[in-house]
Amino acid sequence: MQRPLSTTARQTRLGKVTAFFLASVLYWAAQYVYVPTLPAYVKSSVASLAAVGVVLSMYGLWSAILRVPTGIFVDASRRERPVVVIGFFLASAGALVMGRRSGSTGALILGRALTGASTATWVPVMVMFSRFFPAERMIFATSLLAASTSAGQVIATACTGYLNGLGGYSLAFYTGAVLAACAALIIWAASARTERRGLTSTVSARSILAVFVRPEVLLPSLTSAVCQFGLWAIVYSFLPLLARQIGASDVAVSLLLTFNLLANTATNVFATLRVSVAMRRRWLLLSFVAFAVGAGVAALAHSVAGLSCATIVIGAANGIFYPLLVGLSIESVDTAHRSTAMGIHQAIYALGMFAGPWAGGILSDALGMRVMFGIMGAFCLPTASALVFFIDRKRVTGLADRDS
Repeated sequence: MQRPLSTTARQTRLGKVTAFFLASVLYWAAQYVYVPTLPAYVKSSVASLAAVGVVLSMYGLWSAILRVPTGIFVDASRRERPVVVIGFFLASAGALVMGRRSGSTGALILGRALTGASTATWVPVMVMFSRFFPAERMIFATSLLAASTSAGQVIATACTGYLNGLGGYSLAFYTGAVLAACAALIIWAASARTERRGLTSTVSARSILAVFVRPEVLLPSLTSAVCQFGLWAIVYSFLPLLARQIGASDVAVSLLLTFNLLANTATNVFATLRVSVAMRRRWLLLSFVAFAVGAGVAALAHSVAGLSCATIVIGAANGIFYPLLVGLSIESVDTAHRSTAMGIHQAIYALGMFAGPWAGGILSDALGMRVMFGIMGAFCLPTASALVFFIDRKRVTGLADRDS
């Protein structure tokens, strides 16, 4: 039985939890404070929509490349603290590189790659934060950290347009750099004496490969990648550019993403708390339909109000399919390898975050942004639905094999 904590220990733990929560808010605010108008900012420095897509895709690409190696290194070395702090400073450096307005496509690619590489440290942050809670409160811990993420993103995107009005595009980048640096310093102070030292890792190349090839891990991860492919092509890349074309101000563009994140947060809470295991397939299919509808509305909209409806519907869909697919990818994995499964899931869906802006830019140049939105909706709905069908078949087969 776990011994109750003393008053001093409880106060210390509360202080660390509060510090981590604040650092998470600041970090995700730093990552999103320039995102609503980032496509327009990049477009002003490059020659084509395809080039815009390449720059924006760097975030997902380097997130995908580094997440699994970072998780393996942390599991092997048990040194989360310096890895996380370095990662947060990478977000600060990336914002500074992009904010200098050098006009160089290479500088924009480098800056966006640095911010993507920074996100590889988020799994260690989740592991460190969960250590402040007993095992029976893990769901509460992850939900609390998710709330801090949403808070940072919503606050930041609501401020983007106003910051642009005060100091031009560069001010939002410099604000992000300062916020990320502050988050790094808070994490450094709050994570003192919390690392796991002197422990033998149970993770090996063989165990990682065994988790990776399991259909119950791989199929939900691929489904999530398909969904992120469409989401990042539309909401985080080219919908803001379409909004500018029809006359939206920087404030209105930033609010489009704020509305998306608010809808995402609301349905995320609903999916986490109210959707039962038996109803997951139905809700996943409903969310895919909602995403396709939102993409169609975005393709047909000729007003900011229409684009607002589209981004809200897409955000609501994301809030449902994201937590359900995460849960499917880790529920059948033993506790010792769930961090590995989570890292694999995040790395695979980050491939969608990379491919979406890249493919979206090419299609937008060739066919126009509206047609691209329609293609994304038409592709994601049947593809994600088919993968869910195979997930269900593998899950039923796995349960039967386990019971026999």
